[in-house]
Amino acid sequence: MTSKLDGVVGVIRTNDEQVAYRLAKAWNPTSMTSIEITMTVPNALNIIERLLAEGVTRLGGGTVRTVEQVRALSKMGAAFAVSPHSDERIIKEAVDLGLPVTPGAMTPSEIVRVMQMGATSAKVFPIKSVGGLSFVEAILEPLPELKLVVSGGVQPLEVQSYLKLGCVGVCMGGALWTEELAREGNIEKLTQYAQNALESM
Repeated sequence: MTSKLDGVVGVIRTNDEQVAYRLAKAWNPTSMTSIEITMTVPNALNIIERLLAEGVTRLGGGTVRTVEQVRALSKMGAAFAVSPHSDERIIKEAVDLGLPVTPGAMTPSEIVRVMQMGATSAKVFPIKSVGGLSFVEAILEPLPELKLVVSGGVQPLEVQSYLKLGCVGVCMGGALWTEELAREGNIEKLTQYAQNALESM
């Protein structure tokens, strides 16, 4: 993995189980830092478990909203859990199980709080709606030690700017695949499309 692309999180959010499976398989050989399948995907936990058994790496669950989901992800060997919000129960369970966790947080107080609770990083969502790059710059200027992952409305050409400001992760979704390719099901083509998109960032 080149340092240029370090930090890109591929987020899979779809209503089609097969599409989610194909995307994760296709993205595994790419240079993205991690692959996230959201719990809004039908049978998400089963898909993640199958993919892990088939050797897909750096794979975790997103939109995690229950302690039970945290336990399931930990048991199957997922790499991480991401939540859209800050739930002390979820954070505590993940920390206790040794599962890296990134809860949603927005204000400086919220972000500092989840980090103090043991979160690996804090997810700022939706970043575009709260100011984008200027928001990150304002937060990290007085609090440069915070580990921020940004999501929601990030454009491909902005990825490097977020990483240069100090973000540890930038979530990307639709820019990494097309519905047509996913339906076609050619894994190699999906891999190439995603890698080309990553290299253009």
